[in-house]
Amino acid sequence: MAAATLSHRLSMISLTSTQAGRREFTRLEKQAAAGHLTQVWSDLEADLPKPLEHRFVDLKKRLVPPEQYEALQASWDRLRIALKERAVEIEAAGPDYIPTVLFTSIGPDGTFPEDIAKLIKSRGCCVIRGVVSREQALKWKSDLMDYVRKHPLIAGPPSAQDPQIWKTYWTKPQLEGRTHPDMIKAQVAMSKLYSCDEDTEVDVGSQALYADRFRIRWPGDSGTLPYHLDNGSIERWEDEENSKTFSAIWEGRWEEYDAFDMNHRTEACVDLYGGPGACSVFRSLQGWLSLADNGPKCGTIELLPDIKLSTAYILLRPFFDANNKLDMESTYFYGADPGFGQVVKDTWHPDLQLSKTVVAAPKAAPGDYVFWHCDMVHKVEEKHEGTKDSSVMYIPIVPLTAYNISNLVEQRKAFIEGVPPPDMISRDGEELEKEHEDRGLAKDILTLGGKRIFGLAPFDLTEDGITRGQIEVRRLANEALGFNDLATYDRQ
Repeated sequence: MAAATLSHRLSMISLTSTQAGRREFTRLEKQAAAGHLTQVWSDLEADLPKPLEHRFVDLKKRLVPPEQYEALQASWDRLRIALKERAVEIEAAGPDYIPTVLFTSIGPDGTFPEDIAKLIKSRGCCVIRGVVSREQALKWKSDLMDYVRKHPLIAGPPSAQDPQIWKTYWTKPQLEGRTHPDMIKAQVAMSKLYSCDEDTEVDVGSQALYADRFRIRWPGDSGTLPYHLDNGSIERWEDEENSKTFSAIWEGRWEEYDAFDMNHRTEACVDLYGGPGACSVFRSLQGWLSLADNGPKCGTIELLPDIKLSTAYILLRPFFDANNKLDMESTYFYGADPGFGQVVKDTWHPDLQLSKTVVAAPKAAPGDYVFWHCDMVHKVEEKHEGTKDSSVMYIPIVPLTAYNISNLVEQRKAFIEGVPPPDMISRDGEELEKEHEDRGLAKDILTLGGKRIFGLAPFDLTEDGITRGQIEVRRLANEALGFNDLATYDRQ
């Protein structure tokens, strides 16, 4: 790899590379215009999805040239058979199909044993037991509830009168949860399930902040989001680098697809349109820390625990008609509308058999950490039929990549100012944390690892055993954060 010539190149909305071959990213700013957040998903009411523009026919033909048509049809036929068999297995096992592993199983090298890693990668999700103590998790929940009681004007969906997901990002409990050494250890172990070439500019051992909210769902509550995927929608097909992640699928070799290959994900764009349903950051794994005794029928998360088969089916669905024959002329992308969140629907994706394959996550006690792959079908249970609250703190995995560095700069700025991070736009009249003297501050982050996650300390370029790609992306992050001259940013 040629050495990068470093120079000032970062604004708050774009990351422009000085290294030949590294992609330039422009992060699209979200606006809080009227109605902006009223619909974040594709329209699910129609029998057929909305057809997209004709240019998406050309897109399909770019991904699958004529010489691959026969192989793609054969692979689709095999995939449908495999899904039918998998549905039987998942339905029989129920929540137990989702792996549960002990935090103590993480080895001295910061990784899971080979058999555990293989199982998690095949299912694409897991529950890690005992990441922090029950007492610690419950203390964080109590402190969060005290905070929103003290500041009753803090907003959150589903309504201002009955919030369940509070728009707080910088409370002390949230800072502590994101920077607790054992939380970071669990995140790094999960992140290291991904693999890449030595020169790929990604650091799965370092995390970049993506501040999210917390949820407290009460018994008797009903209502949910549709079956959906995070990490973009049409971008999986349209963004050229993103689509390379799925080359084996386009070539009729879905059996060889590796959902944990990081090589093309590092420079893939997951937000081409800046729509309300899009996240402008690459979160390799979604996750939440349990703050209550969560479990089936208690308003918990539901997952489709076969990442290879479900991904292959969703990506190939636009290439086949209702009779399961190859169709290269239609522009139905089945829930992947530009600028909206990717949705999945029974009648659009019949072979997924969602009623059988989407199962509730197993019981998760306070202090357990639930993870699922960025391409995984999921939703929250429709009803909370339990007797106690279902509470979680959302903390995803965001590896250090060139694509995520501008986000880290923006997140740090938002943290220092006490305002919502870029994707979490606020509306007029909403109370912001900058008005609260008791919000979390930089002085409350006590560990070096935590400070790095927040962009408050430089990444180590001399650590033993790191790859050329890790060195380069750390160097790029340090420059963007102002640490090429450490005196320019000393706010710890």
